[in-house]
Amino acid sequence: MSANQMMRRAVVIGPRQVELEELPLTPPGLTQVLVRVRASALCTFEQRAYLGADTRFYPLLGGHELAGVVEAVGPDVASVAVGDKVAISAIDRCGNCYSCRRGYDCDNLWFKKPGAEQPKGPRGPAGLATHKLAEEYQIYKLRPETNLVHAALTEPLACVLRSIKRAQIQPGESAVIVGAGVMGILHLILAKGRGASVIVSEPHARRRQEALAFGATHTIDPTAGDFASQIRALTNGRGADVIVIATTAIKTVADSISALAKGGRLLIYSRIYPKGETIALDPNLLHDNEIVLTGTISQSREDFQQAAEMIGSGAIDLQPIISVAYPLEEVHAAFESSVDLGTYRVVVTA
Repeated sequence: MSANQMMRRAVVIGPRQVELEELPLTPPGLTQVLVRVRASALCTFEQRAYLGADTRFYPLLGGHELAGVVEAVGPDVASVAVGDKVAISAIDRCGNCYSCRRGYDCDNLWFKKPGAEQPKGPRGPAGLATHKLAEEYQIYKLRPETNLVHAALTEPLACVLRSIKRAQIQPGESAVIVGAGVMGILHLILAKGRGASVIVSEPHARRRQEALAFGATHTIDPTAGDFASQIRALTNGRGADVIVIATTAIKTVADSISALAKGGRLLIYSRIYPKGETIALDPNLLHDNEIVLTGTISQSREDFQQAAEMIGSGAIDLQPIISVAYPLEEVHAAFESSVDLGTYRVVVTA
């Protein structure tokens, strides 16, 4: 890289306020990789900050779903070389805490630290930029033919892979996906790939139609009648073997427990809002019907590697859930588009 080279990045500074800033490019350290970012997708994490629903992180350097091309490597980096296409697991993990070593979410993530320990200035994964500096362990080499816009979705696909594994979906089972946003559709695609019959619950008519196009066996409108009754009517009265909650509404949790078959599994994939809300639960439902209630967050290195291989090999086609791409210079328009219910993933290119 040339001396005095500059980079640009987007910073969310307040509700519906995002600006571009320019700063000197930092060369990679011994074990670091400098990536020229080509695509960064806007997740609900960035969307909530942009809308002002979560103001804890201002000023926020968003962008944790990204892919690009290696521009420079540190002297101790061995797994990738300049010119390689890569996906980046942009959330820093310490690798040393008990949770990391068990394959769970890191206990020392930047947003979990007390405020006094936070660095000054913008913070966050910083993928909405022309360049991203990351540790080698965060870099996943892609096949040369990989579409980098598709590869920006490696991280969300990896999260859904973890969820599908935890849900233990088996061939022939009935699976219900609650919510037909991006993550719900990814769950639908992977559950169908496991041989399940998939019902999608979604209140918006357009998204119900789109879920059918993605392969849902049936769809229901949860506002049109009792949720459990609708599910049992479509499962020969048994209830669902698996229900995955891919929406933030707390009411879906209690409704889903009552719609499970004996031996059923309920997996809470999405974070429930508002935080602190609770449900009343009869523990005998779990006992008598041997129901499993669980959840997942984030992904493991194995999940990320598998997602990268799936995208690179063409085992999954992500084009249908990429609604539109904007250049980095139009990042404000990209955010506005991303919070529209009519879109799936919006990607920022650089």
